[in-house]
Amino acid sequence: MRNKYDRITDPETESAISAISNTTPMNIDPTISHELLFSERPRTAFTISPDQALFSLVKVMLGTGLLSLPLAFKHSGLWLGLFLLIIICAVCTYCCRMLVHCSVFLCNRKGQEIMDYGNVMRNAIECGPPWINQRGYFFKYLVNGTMFVAQLGFCCVYFVFMADNLKQFFDETSCIHISKSGWIAMLLIPTLGLCTIRQLKMLAPLALIANIFYLAAVAIIVAYLVTHLNPIADAPAIGNLTELPLFFGTVMFAFEGVAVVLPIENKLINPLDFIASNGVLNTACIIVLAVYATTGFYGYLAFGSHVKDTVTLNLPNEPFV
Repeated sequence: MRNKYDRITDPETESAISAISNTTPMNIDPTISHELLFSERPRTAFTISPDQALFSLVKVMLGTGLLSLPLAFKHSGLWLGLFLLIIICAVCTYCCRMLVHCSVFLCNRKGQEIMDYGNVMRNAIECGPPWINQRGYFFKYLVNGTMFVAQLGFCCVYFVFMADNLKQFFDETSCIHISKSGWIAMLLIPTLGLCTIRQLKMLAPLALIANIFYLAAVAIIVAYLVTHLNPIADAPAIGNLTELPLFFGTVMFAFEGVAVVLPIENKLINPLDFIASNGVLNTACIIVLAVYATTGFYGYLAFGSHVKDTVTLNLPNEPFV
């Protein structure tokens, strides 16, 4: 059993702590043990299990950006796109792990159980050199503001996406014809109801159900794609390099789950369950990467240069299963 003053051996924790402690004028012990730093939190009625955390994280990371990944592969090329997708996923995963390490260390330093994004930034800045450590609150509000704008944009995309699909479905299969703005207004009612559920523990079952339907829909799309593949030789391995910014923009939009990393980790009893090698974060990112890579790779291979903004626009309107 190691004691509090045993040296940390985890390189991510050590680098995250040293990034803070090496610049702070305050007395921070960088030799605190890994087990003590990531000790269990008190169990409450609102804490969640690792399984519930996994369901929630996968649900947030799997979004509408998936449908545009075949177009992203068109911008990058087939094999370059696959390689860059893996690299981006690895970088995002590593940055999320570093964020959690810094959050847990700052919580330990401040004697708090959890911190949100804004307070992690504020406390990290206050541990910085004299020329910046008085600007903690400014950066806290800056982080909160940018996250608000980003989440507002994501929500707008989802409302438009749902309204477009519902309008198309009912226009073609029924006598119900409602405008897009009408569908958006109708979707606001159930969405506001879901927003009143503030606890992840209560949302986890809904996240599991949503994941099942999402993956079932992806399986149907992929089943169509693999039966309409063009020869691999027809797809360029490397696309037009001037279009790579479009690839990066599409992929980064697809990996939109970073905003829930700390809220989910904060609800876990044991923080190590989130960042372990087989923990929630790595497992969720591997699942998401597998789904994204499969859809993007086969979507571009099936439709080639004719792939549209979202792969569903390339699918036939008549039943194919």
